[in-house]
Amino acid sequence: MSEECLGELHHISSIFLAVLHAISGFLSTAGNFVVLLAIYQTPSLHSVSNYYIASLAVGDFLVGALLSPLWVTKSVLNVWQNEHPLTVAAELMSVQTLITTTFNLAAVSLDRYLAIINPMYYVRVVTMFRCVFSIAVIWLFSIAFSCLRLVITDPLDLPKLWIAVAVIGYTLPFVVISYSYYHIYKTARRQSRRIEAEARAVSTVAAEAGSSDSVASETKRNRKAANTIGVIIGIYLLLAFPSMIVSGIQLVTTNGCLKIRIIRVWFWGALCSFSSSAVNPWIYAARNRDYRRAFKRIFKCWFAKKTRERTIASTRAKVVDSIREQSSM
Repeated sequence: MSEECLGELHHISSIFLAVLHAISGFLSTAGNFVVLLAIYQTPSLHSVSNYYIASLAVGDFLVGALLSPLWVTKSVLNVWQNEHPLTVAAELMSVQTLITTTFNLAAVSLDRYLAIINPMYYVRVVTMFRCVFSIAVIWLFSIAFSCLRLVITDPLDLPKLWIAVAVIGYTLPFVVISYSYYHIYKTARRQSRRIEAEARAVSTVAAEAGSSDSVASETKRNRKAANTIGVIIGIYLLLAFPSMIVSGIQLVTTNGCLKIRIIRVWFWGALCSFSSSAVNPWIYAARNRDYRRAFKRIFKCWFAKKTRERTIASTRAKVVDSIREQSSM
């Protein structure tokens, strides 16, 4: 095979890419661990929508803990062949985390849709059991679907798998997301106008005004939660866009050499896609007061523990030095 028809990276590019994957993986692992710890330790975050966020954070954590190291190894060793075990493992994990991420985003979008469109129906139907059951179904399906990569080993059949991934992993979830957010923003505008009208009508009655403020506050909270998920979805799509373009080119081109050469670009596209896992925790912190408070408490406890350990170690060292001095006298 000629050099022009190889997917191998240049040496400097492979090292640089490995370093970036390592940084992204560390940030994904650390950031999402803090998110999971915040949800676990904060009672106000024990809600259905936040359990979907927790499921999403577990997926993002696995991207950093398992998938990024695979890509670091692939980059360092310059592995680009489709049949290589590292490639198979990386693609299997990529499909699994893709399905988990997009389906969790669709689930939390549907959750916000029901909470805003019909709050009474939401309270009655969306139970904790159904939430946990749906999360379990998402994870089991993502694992089962990703295992198709172990069955499909012929490079000529791989495009069929990627078409299925594109339809199931991208198209179906984002149809649900688009439908949900269209109706969320449509309802949110209608609710805002109604609440403003009611507030003006009862502005002279303190008790009624207080009730109106309560409704307005709850509506505002639901809208902000929906907007936060919207930001996460937007950033995810933006960072996944290069990989979508590369996958599209590989699917439609009939040039066998181009299919191989574009693998070099795929390495960078994968880095962009996975970096969304490192960004998500800071979106939660920036847009949700409960998450911000939980993050501050966790970091404060961590720094206090480190300071206490250093103080204890210093005290022990002084005691040991004092004993040695007394022994030498």
